[in-house]
Formats: sequence, C-alpha cells, structure tokens
Amino acid sequence: MPTYRRVQDIEHEIGPDGALSLAVTSADVRLTATAGASARVRATFEIGAASDQEADEAFETLRLSVHAGDGTLAVDEPDGHRGLGGAISRLVGGRTAELYGVEVEAPAGCRLAVRVVSSDVQASGFNGSQQFQSVSGDLRLIDAGGDLDIDSVSGDVSLRAIAPVSVTMNNVSGDLSAQAPTFEQLRIQSVSGDVSVDGELSAETPHAVDTVSGDFRLASGSGITVAVRGMSTDIHSALPHRLEGRADRRRLVLGDGAATMAFNSMSGDLAVTRSRQRPGPAEASVAPAAPAAPTADERSEVLGALERGEIDVDEAMRRLGDRA
Repeated sequence: MPTYRRVQDIEHEIGPDGALSLAVTSADVRLTATAGASARVRATFEIGAASDQEADEAFETLRLSVHAGDGTLAVDEPDGHRGLGGAISRLVGGRTAELYGVEVEAPAGCRLAVRVVSSDVQASGFNGSQQFQSVSGDLRLIDAGGDLDIDSVSGDVSLRAIAPVSVTMNNVSGDLSAQAPTFEQLRIQSVSGDVSVDGELSAETPHAVDTVSGDFRLASGSGITVAVRGMSTDIHSALPHRLEGRADRRRLVLGDGAATMAFNSMSGDLAVTRSRQRPGPAEASVAPAAPAAPTADERSEVLGALERGEIDVDEAMRRLGDRA
C-alpha cells in the first residue's frame, strides 16, 4: 500500500506574550522562537492508503484540533484519538496513519505549554514562562531563558540557557543536565537519573536538588554553601572548600558561601567541579604564576642550537621568551 504525505498548517496571532499549548503523541516536535506576534504550527502526517482520495478522507479524521482565542492558541489531538496514542501507527478506516512530525514557530516571550508522549522535543530561543511535560522522550532546550517547569518520565533533559533562568524539574528515570549563566532559582527532584548543573547560583533564593539513587555534579563560579543529607553520600570537590559537620548532616562551603543549596539523596554522591563558564569562587581572584626565568644551562642549550643552525633566531627568541 503506498504512503501519502499530508500537511496541516495552523497560524494564529497571539501577540508577543500570548499563550500557546501543544499536546501530541509519537511525533518529533521542534519549536523555534521568533520575533513576530503569530504562532505557526505545521503537522506532517504519513498515511497508508490505496489512493489520494482515501488519503484525503483519512487526513480529515486525523487533523489536529485547533482552539484559537484572543491571544491564545491550543493545538492537540482530535477528540476521537486523544489519549489513545493518537499518532502511533493507528488504523483509520482500515488505513495506517502516523503523525510524522510537528514544527512550531512562536513569539520568544510567549507562555508555552507542551505535553508529549513518546516524542522527542527540541525548543530553541524561548525566554517566557515555559512548561514541558514528557513521557518516554528526550527534551532539549537551547538558548533558553525565563521560567521553566519541567516534568519528565523515561527521558533525558538537557537545558542550555543564555539568560538567567528559574528552573523546576521533576524526573523519573532519566538524566538531567542544566547550564545557565545564572540560576535565579533551582529546584530539581530526580528518582533514578544523574543531575548535572553548571552556572552561578543566585544568593537571593535557596536552591535544592533531591535524588533517590542519582549522583549530583555541581559546577559553579559563585560562592555557595551546600547542605548535604545522605547516609551513604560521598562528597568530592575539585575546588578549595570547607567541609563541616559529620555523618548524614554535612555542609560544603565554597568561596564566601553566599548562595545556599540543599542536596538530599539516599545513595547519590555529590561532586563539585570547576565551571566551564567561569572560574571557581576560590580561583577567581588568584593571578596566574609568572613563568620561571631560563636557567644558564637552558640559555646555553638554546644558543648552541642556534649556532649549529638547528633553529633560527625567531625560534630561539620564542624559547627564551617563553621562560622569561
């Protein structure tokens, strides 16, 4: 049976801070922020049918439901398929059909709500209030900012922010990775996945990371005090620090300790490393050591190589200069 491709295009003006919601199943979802006021959704279907006419008939039953209002747009699966795995190779009048992918363009500052099942999601450039709910799929957020509320089951979450963010993450069975210039607030709960955080932590609000069996890696350029609770939790720090307390109640202090974070875990470990974005708190004010001057033997060796023609003058100057 041949396969026919059908496309549903949806466009509605919601304004720069309007609301857009999307709920689909088994489709790769790509969301891109724009500078305009309109939200555009393109859904692509692949339908197995004997003819164009049969494909058109099936397409009419598969089209996503659209609810447009003043400053709002909601797109989800049609009533007959909602909650039934809408796009999972279902039968429509004896014909197979699949929602192949969904592409979205929307204002960067819009209020975004995305709910997916068995779908990978990538969102780029959004900086407003964002909510993501995902079951069985990976979530990748690029060039993000603003407030993010993320719930994920059986999927990895990757956040790369270019502006300050406030983040709430809840995850079951999946790794979480978050990188931002500043976390204004950070609250993460993870059951069986590892957590990685890289960025400055605001001292204005407390932060918290809870895991059951996952490890926590923290890379930060800000002074921070981490209150650690966990009977079998090991603590490792590649940065200068103070470790206070004992047993299941310890405090790890980096730099001035201004920002505060609680790390609670049953069996996960804590590792603190140098931030990839900026120096660690104890190293920010330390000037690099000046290179040692060349010794007499080293100078003789370089000058001898120059005299024998093994190196030229520029190379000799470079070698001596590197040690000056």
